[in-house]
Amino acid sequence: MLAILRGMVRQSHWIFLALLLVLGACAPSVDKADDLAAADTPDLERTVAVRVEMTVSAIEAKVTEPVPTPTASPTISPTATKTSTPEPVFLSVSAPTNCRIGPGNRYERTGTLLIEATAQVIAKSSTLNFWYIVNPDHPDQYCWLWGKYASVVGNEEVLPVYTPPPSPTPSPAFNMSLETFHNCGSTDYVVLKIHNPTQITYMTAQRTLVDTETGKTLYGPALDRHPFAPRPHDCPPGHENEIYPDHVAYIYVPLKEWESGHGMRATIMICTEDYLGGDCWVQALIFTMPGL
Repeated sequence: MLAILRGMVRQSHWIFLALLLVLGACAPSVDKADDLAAADTPDLERTVAVRVEMTVSAIEAKVTEPVPTPTASPTISPTATKTSTPEPVFLSVSAPTNCRIGPGNRYERTGTLLIEATAQVIAKSSTLNFWYIVNPDHPDQYCWLWGKYASVVGNEEVLPVYTPPPSPTPSPAFNMSLETFHNCGSTDYVVLKIHNPTQITYMTAQRTLVDTETGKTLYGPALDRHPFAPRPHDCPPGHENEIYPDHVAYIYVPLKEWESGHGMRATIMICTEDYLGGDCWVQALIFTMPGL
């Protein structure tokens, strides 16, 4: 564009000079002043040329003036939002409570939470009244605690819900053998030894005694809510409410109207909950009554 403009200006300049020459040739003789004016023509030409160059330079300066580049606006980074970490939840118990690998007494016991102790709660059960806690006896492990005696401190709503592991299949419930015959005052007893080889805790029992020769029931079936005696020769027989995993206890069965030398069948049913509730197993033992 500048080149075209420059050419147009120079072309107008030469047309102007040509016009002056034509006028000079056609005009009549002039005086000396006119001759001096004619003599100054080159100066006029130079003046015109200089002005043309100045005009073109000014146009070039305006055209080539750099256009300012817009500066990018700074990007504002979002401020990080602080998230609060939930406060830990703890619990304590009003009675010593076993902690197991699963929620229920069918599962193996791995620890015990005592009255004056506390434990951090990690989660809660999806269906039962159990808490998943840091094991009181093994802090690097976790276990399930029954919530009957538990008091929770903290917002339990923030705890995740865990689905308990499948219930284990119990092994054969218990071992039973004849321990001794025992007299206490006016009552004779047959004393049966009970060994609990499982990881289950038993609470109640039912006792039945039948003379196999006559078919007569000599005792029972009778519920005993506290059937487990700690020793085989107590008088009167002692009683405890539970028989714990891998423990031994004794069940006393009263003998009434028995006859020497007769065969007897003692049938014992023991259960995991009070009043023969929960899971129950039955075993029978055949033995012969001693002579008088």
